[in-house]
Amino acid sequence: MTDTRQRPALRTLRDDLAGTASLTLHELDVEQACGQYAEDGYEITSRLREFLERYGEITVTWLWRQREQTLTTSVGTTLESTHATPRNVRVLGKRLGSPVLLVGTVFSTEESVLLAENGDILFYGDAGFQRVGHGFEDAVRALVAGDWDKTFF
Repeated sequence: MTDTRQRPALRTLRDDLAGTASLTLHELDVEQACGQYAEDGYEITSRLREFLERYGEITVTWLWRQREQTLTTSVGTTLESTHATPRNVRVLGKRLGSPVLLVGTVFSTEESVLLAENGDILFYGDAGFQRVGHGFEDAVRALVAGDWDKTFF
């Protein structure tokens, strides 16, 4: 497990989630993570690299209606998810009207966690898009609290 001292943004998030969710940090090698994205055909942008440096390789676990839920930014899990192909992600960006980055998965249904160009975090699955929050940390807090717009669009 990686210490939050190496990634200060996660220290605040871990403190905010205390008592409601657990935040597990996994070993992070940004160059290796970028290599995995590149190997799968994704463009390595400064936004992707910055996201990985701040929030890569974490798992958030919480209970919702007596069932354990997870959100992960594990690169391996993310790139293996159902909707995870560079082409699909480009198409999703076109549907939204701006580029998105695939940055994680959530729930047992492996909904895609997308980072929009404006900083919004969206979920995407078979039923469509859901806007969770602006910025990853705010989106995680809203997700765990159940305080996000669950409307599909």
